[in-house]
Amino acid sequence: MVLASRTVSRLRAVSAALLSFGALAVFAARDGAPAYELAVLPDGVDTLSTLAAAVSRIEACEGGCPGVVYFWSSRMPLSRSAIPNVESAARKLGVELTLVGFEELERYAESGGLDGSAPSRLADAILAAGALTHAPSLVVYDGVRLVGTAIVGYKEAAAYEAVIAARLAGGVLAPTIERASLLEESGTAEVDVLELVDYPVVGVPGAYFRWVPGRGALAYESGGRIYLLDLVDGENRVAPGFIDFVPTPDGRYFVTPGPRNLGLGFFDADEVFDAARRGRSDGVRPIFVDERMHDQYPSVGILAQDETSVRYRVLTSWFEGLVYREYEVRHGVGDAPATVRVLGEPVVPCAGMGLSTPIMSQDGTEVAAREEASGTTKIFRILPEGRCEEALSLGMPTRKVAWHSSGRKLAFSTPRLRTMAAGGAEPGIFLYDRDERRVTRVADSDGASQLAFPDFVDQDAVVFLVPGRTYGEESFFRVVRPVP
Repeated sequence: MVLASRTVSRLRAVSAALLSFGALAVFAARDGAPAYELAVLPDGVDTLSTLAAAVSRIEACEGGCPGVVYFWSSRMPLSRSAIPNVESAARKLGVELTLVGFEELERYAESGGLDGSAPSRLADAILAAGALTHAPSLVVYDGVRLVGTAIVGYKEAAAYEAVIAARLAGGVLAPTIERASLLEESGTAEVDVLELVDYPVVGVPGAYFRWVPGRGALAYESGGRIYLLDLVDGENRVAPGFIDFVPTPDGRYFVTPGPRNLGLGFFDADEVFDAARRGRSDGVRPIFVDERMHDQYPSVGILAQDETSVRYRVLTSWFEGLVYREYEVRHGVGDAPATVRVLGEPVVPCAGMGLSTPIMSQDGTEVAAREEASGTTKIFRILPEGRCEEALSLGMPTRKVAWHSSGRKLAFSTPRLRTMAAGGAEPGIFLYDRDERRVTRVADSDGASQLAFPDFVDQDAVVFLVPGRTYGEESFFRVVRPVP
């Protein structure tokens, strides 16, 4: 298809002043501590093991030596922060722990060789188990075999201990992931791009950036700080918070997990954007903190709204599963601030289903998550009292999905496997139309980050991160408008 038009622009570089901005005081500072602190590594834990060394350690085991390989990335603060948690779990269970850089596994998937040599059957099995789905991830082995699928996402020490112990007790081998029907059924045609714009950013952003509806901006984390990228003037401005600064679907508020398990914070978006423009984000405080919701990876749906108030459902990833709570937010009038009221107790939906890395639809009625038993992504309807029923199986592993505001389209990337025969897919960003049951691959998305997740912008555009490939090369967000 011939492109109707195409705009490629690179906006001006980010001011170096942003990189030297002082530590944020908001929602985090206690006794002068910075907003985000790297966890101290336990003694004797080596974070520099290569994938080849990890494979050799497992292959040298003749039996009776269970262990864990934990994949983490310096770009993902929670994956770094969870190292002491997984070390504590491994120590209590008496199993070996090996830490490997997530990027090592990415390079193996791209090159097909271990340290420049032949492919490794065990490394292929690690890919097939879903270790590239998210960082952090870990695989459990017993002897020279992997047990179960990869365990993905940040967890506390007790949760890691429980899920690792369950893998070892169950002894179920990692399933073989068949390339799912959705990609094969649709033929994965590539959709061309009508418009393309690249926006330079600060550093290398983390995985979970979000479009802020009605604000013309993206909220993202980089280096333990939150930035707002203005898609009109290209400026990157410091915002409060330290990770996963997630806008509500109406763009009125942000929700974010507090540091040190402080709780789920609500921020007024008007105040956030005004302070960011004036360089005063360190003075912004949350309008409400729910200390009962202290978990990670929030997503938000709107259940009801009128001119004066809105009812939100906020879902987070809780240990082995999910949890949500509902809130009524009454908008401020004049100088009066908005107020938040909790509606009921936290609810644990989809109990017993073994779900991770969930993202809720914008109407709060469905959730897309990785099913740990199969290692594939599925969509579940959230029924009364937190019961769930399966609505759709993508039949393949994906990273976190993005929901279109209509709920009828999804955007996602798939973790690369070494060979197409093993279920691999061409890298890039995919769009799935639930009504047409059609998957398309977005052109010009082959450089999309394997760590970060895409999002929808307005009604007809998609944004994804393109990281710098070499030292000193800048990263940027690419906003593309596919041809209808």
